[in-house]
Amino acid sequence: MKKEETAKILDRVLEFSKNKGLFDCGIIVVGLSGGPDSVALLHILKGLSDRGDINCGIRAFHCNHHLRPDVCDKEADMVRDLCQKLGIELKVLDFDCKGFAEQNRISEETAGRVLRYEAFEQYALALENSYGKEVRIAIAHHRDDIAETMMMNLFRGAGLEGLVNPKPQAGRIIRPLLCVNKKELVDYLECLGADYAVDQTNLTTEGTRNTWRNDLLPKIGGYYKEDPSVPLTRTYKLLSDDLDLIDQLVKDAYSLNRRELAGYPVLSVSGVEKLHPAVRSRVIRRLWLETFGNLTDFEETHLSGAATLLERDCEGELTLDMSFARKAYRHGDIFAFTEGDKTADLAGRIAEDMGFIVSQDPVNIGIDLRDITKNSEICTKIPNSAINLKARIIENKGDLEYNNLLWFCPFDVLQDGRITLSNRNGIRSDLRMRKAGANGSKDLNRLMTDLKIPESSRGQILFIEDQGNVLWLPGFGHAAGFTNAVSRERYIASCNGEGSVPDTMIMFSIERQ
Repeated sequence: MKKEETAKILDRVLEFSKNKGLFDCGIIVVGLSGGPDSVALLHILKGLSDRGDINCGIRAFHCNHHLRPDVCDKEADMVRDLCQKLGIELKVLDFDCKGFAEQNRISEETAGRVLRYEAFEQYALALENSYGKEVRIAIAHHRDDIAETMMMNLFRGAGLEGLVNPKPQAGRIIRPLLCVNKKELVDYLECLGADYAVDQTNLTTEGTRNTWRNDLLPKIGGYYKEDPSVPLTRTYKLLSDDLDLIDQLVKDAYSLNRRELAGYPVLSVSGVEKLHPAVRSRVIRRLWLETFGNLTDFEETHLSGAATLLERDCEGELTLDMSFARKAYRHGDIFAFTEGDKTADLAGRIAEDMGFIVSQDPVNIGIDLRDITKNSEICTKIPNSAINLKARIIENKGDLEYNNLLWFCPFDVLQDGRITLSNRNGIRSDLRMRKAGANGSKDLNRLMTDLKIPESSRGQILFIEDQGNVLWLPGFGHAAGFTNAVSRERYIASCNGEGSVPDTMIMFSIERQ
């Protein structure tokens, strides 16, 4: 490659990246392994920056996985020298990749990828917090990687996403070199006289990618008398257009069927199950991506299990184990993903959405109302929450204002003036509730089952009880007194049949700070 041709490489990368919007950010961090691809990427981005073609700050990030004794350390030193020469700020992280792989029972290659991309994300977030600019991570995949990945995924039985991979952009990851091939990058470095490391393991036929790279694709090229990356890139482009259309359909379907419960994105089962299978499966993937931030190790088996869970008849609460101790969660018309230890919290948010008041901590707080006066109130705070229960005396007037977090109770119903604010996590004795106007009482647990409250949230739901009888279950009803204008009229009618209406009552209100 001649000197003037290096400028053409810069021009091609610039045009490709501008068309894809890859450089629309404030800082670009180059994933710098020290190999020819990443070293070429760093030189190209530095060249574009020096020419004034891009306004992004350029930085580098190197992960030392310590998998090859001495070699990894030499590569780290080489990377440091390169960045010092170019005036590029470099961050180096050291990983015990082998130990992480053994601990999580995964391959060293997978362990390296997981650790590397987690480190990229953490570094990018730290930079964004420090500088207030969007940060993207540049990876040195090139056109030959398209051919290798496409063939590998084809023989694994991949769908469109697997064949249109790697993409120019995925989240904050960008790939500016997909418009050039490996030979062009090596020629570019030789023209610059730039040093780079060579991983000898990449030259063997050990491993699936190396077999395609060093054996199968060259044989295919020899048979067809053409570089296989050329027709495969054409196919990649055609499939990309198809995938763009499907992605738009998925985006619309996801927006239509998605809602949020206190920070949890969830899907409407009744809407998603009507979607075409090709759209439905991608909507499920999109939910996973929004919930956890990436699709790492969300494999076909997980997708199939999640789809089956979504399609099942569901009277109660169902969960399915996923990768990394995560769960697929289903309750009625709600489908979600969550960390395994957050299932009860999600269920609590669903119960809140149904109108109930919840506290994850055990609650069993005695309240003495005997000293309450017309000029005072009792305020009871629920530990580790923003919820308060307030009680005060009011006159039984007809111009009261109501909401679903108020209960008006005659004092004489409270027997000795003592009540207990509880949830079933805080009180394990048998509890029953006789709703005002009902002929009989019902076991509280059975009542919650009938109300289709998620099972793992039932112990969190707050109520007021007295000697085993639930007097008020916010979100459902009360045993005495009234909560709104309609129940007040019923209460007055019942009192007229039994005696006089009390002049004063206790008003209980649940308030959030």
